[in-house]
Amino acid sequence: MTGLRALLAGLCLLVTAGGALAQGRTFVAEGTDVAAAVGARALAMGGSGTAIANDPHAIYYNPALIAGLDRPMLSVTRQLNAKVRPFSFLGMTMPVSTFEPLGLNVTLGYAHFPRVHARSTGAFAASDPQSIFLRLLLPGLGGVYDGVIDSKTLVHRFALGVAPTGDTGLSLGVAVDLIDCRTNTCGVQARTGTTRLDQVEADAISLTAGVAYRFSDRFRVGVSVNDIRTTLHAQMVTVINGTTTSRAFTARLPMTLNAEMAWQATGHLLLTAGYRQFSGRYGTRQVNIRGAYAGAEYTFDNGLALRAGGLRVMQASFNNSGNIRLPIPVIPSVGAGWSTGDFTVDAALYAHPIMSYHYGRAAPTVEVSLSYKF
Repeated sequence: MTGLRALLAGLCLLVTAGGALAQGRTFVAEGTDVAAAVGARALAMGGSGTAIANDPHAIYYNPALIAGLDRPMLSVTRQLNAKVRPFSFLGMTMPVSTFEPLGLNVTLGYAHFPRVHARSTGAFAASDPQSIFLRLLLPGLGGVYDGVIDSKTLVHRFALGVAPTGDTGLSLGVAVDLIDCRTNTCGVQARTGTTRLDQVEADAISLTAGVAYRFSDRFRVGVSVNDIRTTLHAQMVTVINGTTTSRAFTARLPMTLNAEMAWQATGHLLLTAGYRQFSGRYGTRQVNIRGAYAGAEYTFDNGLALRAGGLRVMQASFNNSGNIRLPIPVIPSVGAGWSTGDFTVDAALYAHPIMSYHYGRAAPTVEVSLSYKF
């Protein structure tokens, strides 16, 4: 490990001294935490999923909904213009049995997805939205930082959904996340002029709980809470001008609340509306992001579905720094899907929130999902 740190420190010095970063700054962020949703159907409807997810993406939105999946299913999603991640979501569900003593239908689920994978090169001031975002990924990085940052947080989620065998309309779900974080940086801090290398490894176990209720064939609601009292345990190694130090620290993860209602207006038209809040402390920093969304889906008799939606970010503040506003008032989305037999393909075109911050305009992003029932 010592030799590896020395090698990385040497490479860091070579990169910064050689002016490789002078080509200009770049920034890219992918994953569920930065796209505000995952899965083409949900993204096309403004992020709707907490009350309507009908495939393994329900593991992400509301584990209670997997109780309604009565056959094994597999789903995979990819952001077509992704630069750092091969897929956005991979999930599967398996109904295991009817637990007669308690009168319950039981379904298990597993999903693997990136919460965030961010890369940047060049200089970002402390007041830049990109820099604020990067400091959430790397506590302790202060001032103007000119260098390379690569940070990824990956999740393995195991879910359980249960519903009474009688048609009560109620389902409950829980999920456990195994969270793995890795961050590497190499650059120069303007405040001190020092060359700095950071390696951070962190992990956490997180709990999600959800409930869904169908009042009738036309109206249903869903609520889920993610990262319930979650603590990230991290080990950080820093090399500054050849001197290596290490420290261990913990950081609380903000909690996410999702609430959504869906109305089957006609036999073909589905309407949704919801609210999402990401709030709490991340280490020593206070995070508060609130948004409302709405979506519509029109399904034809031949299996084709057309969708549209929008997300309105009402507040995005970090460490009480004031509200950061998107360059567009509403994040728009459109999409389509097609089901034939046991196979479903969905596509969505939407404006990526974090990348829209970066470019100062709507950043178009395309996502495609494939699902199969066995």
